[in-house]
Amino acid sequence: MDKSLSMKERLILANQYEILSRLATDEDERKHFENIRDIFESGFSRYYSYATEPFSEEVSQDECEFVVDVLDLYSTLYYSWLRNPQAHEEIDEKKVLFKGFDLNDNQEIKYLVFYEFLVEKLERYSEIKDLMNAGKIESFNSHGFGPSMSTLSRMIEKYKEIKKRQGFRVGIDLTLDEIKEILE
Repeated sequence: MDKSLSMKERLILANQYEILSRLATDEDERKHFENIRDIFESGFSRYYSYATEPFSEEVSQDECEFVVDVLDLYSTLYYSWLRNPQAHEEIDEKKVLFKGFDLNDNQEIKYLVFYEFLVEKLERYSEIKDLMNAGKIESFNSHGFGPSMSTLSRMIEKYKEIKKRQGFRVGIDLTLDEIKEILE
């Protein structure tokens, strides 16, 4: 948050936190909102960031696109594997399931938060919830057992090359060789 706010901005924020403090049902929550109200009323710029603590780092358009690309890739990998009996014999199912982003890696946290938002709140990629409910995917957090960000980037590039070769058809099925090409 900016270190300097106008009197008008401080008034608006202080009023918002006054309202929140009056609506709070929990005593600790009420006190928290009152403290933030006091910070803005008094102009304690050093502590303005208290108001933004619950916010996560902004996820850029490119980062959102990356998450969607990863989910599209793994959706296509999984369904192509599912419909290809030869792939079942040669490729372990775990290799075509997205393990998630690593919550222990500060750089991956925002990817994980957006990934979870897409699946839980927007209800996109419903197959992921189904796979979680079936116990095939543990959670949104890979716990460091998923591919690295550089590996995911490489996989996406190979996937895009294959889609380009196939004419960018929606709902493409990958061949066994194409699945292997992406996973190698």
